Amino acid sequence: MRYPKDHKDASRQRLIELGGSHAKEHGFNESGMASLAAAAGVTTGALYKHFDGKANLFAALIAAELARTAQMYDGFDPADRNSAARSLAGYLSLQHVRHPEQGCPLPSLTPEIARADEAVKVAYQTGLLEIHAKLQRLTATSEDAWTLMAQNVGAVMLARALHDENLQQDILSALRKAGENLLAPSAGSASEPRP
Repeated sequence: MRYPKDHKDASRQRLIELGGSHAKEHGFNESGMASLAAAAGVTTGALYKHFDGKANLFAALIAAELARTAQMYDGFDPADRNSAARSLAGYLSLQHVRHPEQGCPLPSLTPEIARADEAVKVAYQTGLLEIHAKLQRLTATSEDAWTLMAQNVGAVMLARALHDENLQQDILSALRKAGENLLAPSAGSASEPRP
Protein backbone atom coordinates (compact mmCIF):
# COMPACT_ATOMS: atom_id res chain seq x y z
CA MET A 1 0.00 0.00 0.00
CA ARG A 2 1.38 3.39 -1.00
CA TYR A 3 0.93 6.34 1.32
CA PRO A 4 0.51 9.95 0.17
CA LYS A 5 3.70 12.06 0.08
CA ASP A 6 2.85 13.94 3.23
CA HIS A 7 1.87 10.82 5.23
CA LYS A 8 5.15 10.68 7.17
CA ASP A 9 4.99 14.39 8.12
CA ALA A 10 1.32 14.10 9.07
CA SER A 11 2.05 11.04 11.22
CA ARG A 12 4.91 12.82 12.97
CA GLN A 13 2.73 15.88 13.59
CA ARG A 14 -0.03 13.67 15.03
CA LEU A 15 2.47 11.97 17.35
CA ILE A 16 3.70 15.34 18.58
CA GLU A 17 0.23 16.80 19.04
CA LEU A 18 -1.40 13.83 20.77
CA GLY A 19 1.77 12.90 22.64
CA GLY A 20 1.96 16.48 23.91
CA SER A 21 -1.60 16.34 25.22
CA HIS A 22 -0.88 13.02 26.92
CA ALA A 23 2.35 14.31 28.47
CA LYS A 24 0.67 17.47 29.79
CA GLU A 25 -2.03 15.40 31.46
CA HIS A 26 0.03 12.48 32.78
CA GLY A 27 3.58 13.85 32.91
CA PHE A 28 6.23 13.10 30.35
CA ASN A 29 8.52 11.14 32.65
CA GLU A 30 5.61 9.02 33.87
CA SER A 31 4.58 8.24 30.30
CA GLY A 32 6.41 5.41 28.63
CA MET A 33 6.95 5.27 24.89
CA ALA A 34 4.14 2.71 24.67
CA SER A 35 1.60 5.03 26.32
CA LEU A 36 2.75 8.02 24.22
CA ALA A 37 2.41 5.92 21.07
CA ALA A 38 -1.00 4.64 22.16
CA ALA A 39 -2.18 8.21 22.79
CA ALA A 40 -1.39 8.93 19.14
CA GLY A 41 -2.97 5.69 17.96
CA VAL A 42 0.26 4.14 16.67
CA THR A 43 2.60 1.37 17.68
CA THR A 44 5.84 1.94 19.58
CA GLY A 45 7.70 0.83 16.45
CA ALA A 46 6.02 3.60 14.45
CA LEU A 47 7.05 6.09 17.12
CA TYR A 48 10.69 5.05 16.77
CA LYS A 49 10.49 5.62 13.01
CA HIS A 50 10.07 9.32 13.80
CA PHE A 51 12.15 9.77 16.96
CA ASP A 52 15.49 8.32 18.05
CA GLY A 53 14.32 8.02 21.63
CA LYS A 54 12.28 9.54 24.40
CA ALA A 55 14.53 12.60 24.81
CA ASN A 56 14.24 13.39 21.09
CA LEU A 57 10.46 13.10 21.33
CA PHE A 58 10.36 15.32 24.43
CA ALA A 59 12.35 18.06 22.67
CA ALA A 60 9.98 17.92 19.69
CA LEU A 61 6.91 18.01 21.96
CA ILE A 62 8.22 21.00 23.89
CA ALA A 63 9.12 22.92 20.73
CA ALA A 64 5.68 22.29 19.20
CA GLU A 65 3.70 22.99 22.38
CA LEU A 66 5.52 26.28 23.09
CA ALA A 67 5.21 27.38 19.45
CA ARG A 68 1.46 26.72 19.65
CA THR A 69 1.25 28.76 22.86
CA ALA A 70 3.22 31.63 21.30
CA GLN A 71 0.97 31.62 18.22
CA MET A 72 -2.05 32.29 20.41
CA TYR A 73 -0.71 35.81 20.94
CA ASP A 74 -0.29 36.61 17.23
CA GLY A 75 -3.78 37.97 16.83
CA PHE A 76 -3.68 40.31 19.81
CA ASP A 77 -3.66 44.03 19.20
CA PRO A 78 -1.39 45.56 21.87
CA ALA A 79 -3.77 48.54 22.03
CA ASP A 80 -6.72 46.28 22.93
CA ARG A 81 -6.29 45.78 26.65
CA ASN A 82 -9.72 44.15 27.00
CA SER A 83 -8.76 41.34 24.63
CA ALA A 84 -5.55 40.72 26.56
CA ALA A 85 -7.49 40.72 29.84
CA ARG A 86 -9.92 38.10 28.44
CA SER A 87 -6.98 35.92 27.44
CA LEU A 88 -5.53 36.32 30.93
CA ALA A 89 -8.86 35.28 32.45
CA GLY A 90 -8.94 32.19 30.21
CA TYR A 91 -5.44 31.18 31.25
CA LEU A 92 -6.24 31.72 34.94
CA SER A 93 -9.45 29.70 34.87
CA LEU A 94 -10.66 26.51 36.50
CA GLN A 95 -11.05 25.09 32.99
CA HIS A 96 -7.28 25.43 32.43
CA VAL A 97 -6.58 24.04 35.90
CA ARG A 98 -8.81 20.99 35.33
CA HIS A 99 -7.68 20.21 31.78
CA PRO A 100 -3.90 20.39 31.49
CA GLU A 101 -4.03 18.33 28.29
CA GLN A 102 -5.76 21.24 26.53
CA GLY A 103 -3.66 24.07 27.88
CA CYS A 104 -0.25 25.61 28.15
CA PRO A 105 2.63 23.18 28.65
CA LEU A 106 4.50 25.45 31.08
CA PRO A 107 2.56 24.61 34.28
CA SER A 108 2.56 20.90 33.45
CA LEU A 109 6.01 20.21 32.08
CA THR A 110 8.44 22.86 33.39
CA PRO A 111 9.50 20.82 36.45
CA GLU A 112 10.34 17.86 34.18
CA ILE A 113 12.20 20.07 31.72
CA ALA A 114 14.45 21.27 34.55
CA ARG A 115 15.72 17.67 34.85
CA ALA A 116 15.83 16.95 31.10
CA ASP A 117 18.79 16.84 28.73
CA GLU A 118 20.28 19.85 26.94
CA ALA A 119 18.27 19.41 23.72
CA VAL A 120 15.02 19.66 25.67
CA LYS A 121 16.28 22.70 27.59
CA VAL A 122 17.32 24.42 24.36
CA ALA A 123 13.87 23.79 22.84
CA TYR A 124 12.29 25.10 26.03
CA GLN A 125 14.43 28.24 26.15
CA THR A 126 13.74 29.01 22.48
CA GLY A 127 9.99 28.62 22.96
CA LEU A 128 9.96 30.54 26.23
CA LEU A 129 11.77 33.49 24.65
CA GLU A 130 9.25 33.53 21.80
CA ILE A 131 6.35 33.62 24.25
CA HIS A 132 8.09 36.36 26.23
CA ALA A 133 8.54 38.48 23.09
CA LYS A 134 4.85 38.18 22.28
CA LEU A 135 3.79 38.95 25.86
CA GLN A 136 6.10 41.97 25.89
CA ARG A 137 3.93 43.51 23.17
CA LEU A 138 1.04 43.42 25.70
CA THR A 139 2.94 44.78 28.71
CA ALA A 140 4.86 47.97 29.31
CA THR A 141 8.28 46.36 29.81
CA SER A 142 10.28 43.16 29.39
CA GLU A 143 10.26 42.77 33.16
CA ASP A 144 6.47 42.99 33.23
CA ALA A 145 6.26 40.27 30.57
CA TRP A 146 8.49 37.93 32.64
CA THR A 147 6.47 38.74 35.77
CA LEU A 148 3.17 38.09 34.03
CA MET A 149 4.40 34.79 32.65
CA ALA A 150 5.83 33.58 35.97
CA GLN A 151 2.75 34.65 37.93
CA ASN A 152 0.36 32.88 35.55
CA VAL A 153 2.33 29.65 35.37
CA GLY A 154 2.81 29.61 39.14
CA ALA A 155 -0.85 30.29 39.82
CA VAL A 156 -1.98 27.40 37.62
CA MET A 157 0.60 25.07 39.20
CA LEU A 158 -0.52 26.00 42.72
CA ALA A 159 -4.22 25.68 41.88
CA ARG A 160 -3.72 22.25 40.31
CA ALA A 161 -2.10 21.01 43.50
CA LEU A 162 -5.01 22.08 45.71
CA HIS A 163 -8.07 20.05 46.65
CA ASP A 164 -10.33 22.97 47.62
CA GLU A 165 -11.98 24.56 44.57
CA ASN A 166 -12.72 27.78 46.47
CA LEU A 167 -9.05 28.18 47.30
CA GLN A 168 -8.15 27.44 43.68
CA GLN A 169 -10.54 30.18 42.58
CA ASP A 170 -9.12 32.63 45.16
CA ILE A 171 -5.61 32.15 43.78
CA LEU A 172 -6.73 32.48 40.16
CA SER A 173 -8.79 35.61 40.89
CA ALA A 174 -5.97 37.29 42.79
CA LEU A 175 -3.52 36.62 39.96
CA ARG A 176 -5.98 37.84 37.31
CA LYS A 177 -6.11 41.20 39.13
CA ALA A 178 -2.33 41.31 39.49
CA GLY A 179 -1.88 40.35 35.84
CA GLU A 180 -4.26 43.03 34.60
CA ASN A 181 -2.05 45.59 36.34
CA LEU A 182 0.87 44.41 34.21
CA LEU A 183 -0.93 44.89 30.90
CA ALA A 184 0.01 48.03 29.02
CA PRO A 185 -2.65 50.74 29.00
CA SER A 186 -4.87 50.66 25.93
CA ALA A 187 -4.30 53.24 23.20
CA GLY A 188 -7.31 55.24 24.33
CA SER A 189 -5.97 55.55 27.87
CA ALA A 190 -2.25 55.93 27.18
CA SER A 191 -2.03 59.04 29.35
CA GLU A 192 -3.70 57.42 32.34
CA PRO A 193 -1.47 55.93 35.03
CA ARG A 194 -1.51 52.17 35.44
CA PRO A 195 -3.69 51.04 38.35
